[in-house]
Amino acid sequence: MQKKYCLFSAPFNFLNKNIFLNAADYKFIFSEIWKQNDIKKNNKITSWIVNPGQNFSINEKILKFYPNLKIIITPSTGTNHIDLKVCKKNKIKVFSLLNKRKDLNKIRASSEFTFLLALNALRRLDIAFNEVDQDRWRHKENLLRGKEIFGKTIGIVGLGRIGSNLARWFSSFGAKVIYYDTIKKVKKFRKKSLDSIFRESDLTCICCILNSKTKNLINLQNLNLMKKNSILVNTSRGEVINEKDLINFLNTRKDIFFTTDVLSGEIKGTNLKSRLIDFHKNRRILISPHIAGATLESQSQAANIAVKILKENL
Repeated sequence: MQKKYCLFSAPFNFLNKNIFLNAADYKFIFSEIWKQNDIKKNNKITSWIVNPGQNFSINEKILKFYPNLKIIITPSTGTNHIDLKVCKKNKIKVFSLLNKRKDLNKIRASSEFTFLLALNALRRLDIAFNEVDQDRWRHKENLLRGKEIFGKTIGIVGLGRIGSNLARWFSSFGAKVIYYDTIKKVKKFRKKSLDSIFRESDLTCICCILNSKTKNLINLQNLNLMKKNSILVNTSRGEVINEKDLINFLNTRKDIFFTTDVLSGEIKGTNLKSRLIDFHKNRRILISPHIAGATLESQSQAANIAVKILKENL
């Protein structure tokens, strides 16, 4: 049988090449793609395992580079970097890690990173490290005095894979966990309205999936309900929070600390123009560059799942 060609444009130099033996019927073309200008036309390619971190959307214009494309697989849970309507129109099947939930549940990187952001928000290790950089040692102890998880109320928006992990971990540290989810109901933790989450939580984690229902889910109405000196963590997608509302809110509520791994406009490459970047540079908030899932283990697992999906859809 003649081999089919699969473009693998996600980061690959650290991957075990044995992963790709699972789809031996395919010849893989490895080319790390981050920008639209990195794309080169290829009529042979029939499948594409994409880079979830690319700063462009796979639309009608992009698909013209690969006229024989039949399958797109993203080694991520989000698909906002792919125009699903255009793909459907062109009869291109689109798969994500959500198509292999059992395997996906073994990936912990994003959960761990969200927990890390939350811990840092409580203890502000970033400030502590900077104090040593400035040759100071507990000179500003009031600034360095943090908070404990124990006894806090932790609100979780989206009790999926990441949210469920967080709920268990925070609970094991002695926190009270409440959550908002339109589908799931877990007896161990108290389900609340979205407004109640923001009104009652000392720390709120946003970890729901981005779709038409969750875009701009968090707005000024919710934010205005936040308790004094509370914390907001976002590792979902930037578009889940109305960014204009968030900026206006942070300007008026100096007591609130916000930390995020995501910003609006990442797919369009406009995220670094966000006004939130200025907040970060002034250390009013903290932003990391969408690295929650960036571990050797998780990206290797994601690549393995993507290749498995490819094999099953030959």
